[in-house]
Amino acid sequence: MQSEKKMYQGEEILSHLEEITKRNYLHFELRGLTKPTRDILNEVIQGILNKIEANPLASFHLFSGLMEALLNAVKGNLRHVIFKDELFQKISNSKDTESKQEAEELLNVILDTSPLRDAMQRYVVPEKLKKTVQKILQLQDKTRSRKINLSEPEISFMNEVKSKITKNDQKISMKIRISDKELYIRIRNDAPILGLDYKRIEASREKHAVLAKEGRSTEFFRPDFLDEKESAGFGIAMIDEGFYNMGIDPLENFTIVTSNHTTTAYLTYPIDALQKMDF
Repeated sequence: MQSEKKMYQGEEILSHLEEITKRNYLHFELRGLTKPTRDILNEVIQGILNKIEANPLASFHLFSGLMEALLNAVKGNLRHVIFKDELFQKISNSKDTESKQEAEELLNVILDTSPLRDAMQRYVVPEKLKKTVQKILQLQDKTRSRKINLSEPEISFMNEVKSKITKNDQKISMKIRISDKELYIRIRNDAPILGLDYKRIEASREKHAVLAKEGRSTEFFRPDFLDEKESAGFGIAMIDEGFYNMGIDPLENFTIVTSNHTTTAYLTYPIDALQKMDF
């Protein structure tokens, strides 16, 4: 007989922490990465790592990498919402578009077709996307700190962003599975990585791997190596560096897969590597 699934939200997770960390399979649904969310995830992950007797230093690298992966998922969803909105405005304002319905239909065709979606990048400036995402994240931090009041334009901007995010219903899911040999984490967000960005990510990871083989992985974070054009690049490099510090090959144990509607990160940590004390 299959065991009954139990669902907890927010603070309920902390109230049932001992029960939750005894499980070998966990599934989380997230909308963002607020400080309370990070604190809850920290308690859950530390509980799991304590259960498998992980080295505290390995725990640090794993949790840091997990936060980077989740932050990339948050940014990816935000970027997609902004990209979609900017592209819709471009299509709507075109003299060849006769109605809002026609614009929406054309937008959906573009978003569902990878070559078309990538070709549209030239109409939405990447630097503008990056700056807008950073602005949203900074204003969200201001709001949560409750120490700084937002100006009227900032409030209006954030309300507009919230409306667009709600309309798109974009989520982040995280699954964790623990076996005798490995700790497996899958993170999926509701947005694709554009083709050119994906190629940059893969090329950057290969450069990082070459340096790691030469014992110089930290040099990758110098300006002449790190690709600032791809906003997810730094976070992914930090995840890879955590794997290298644990003596694990990230190219074998950290995979990123993207499709027309989602991006999925697969992270696998061998239990014996997490338990080692010699690095």
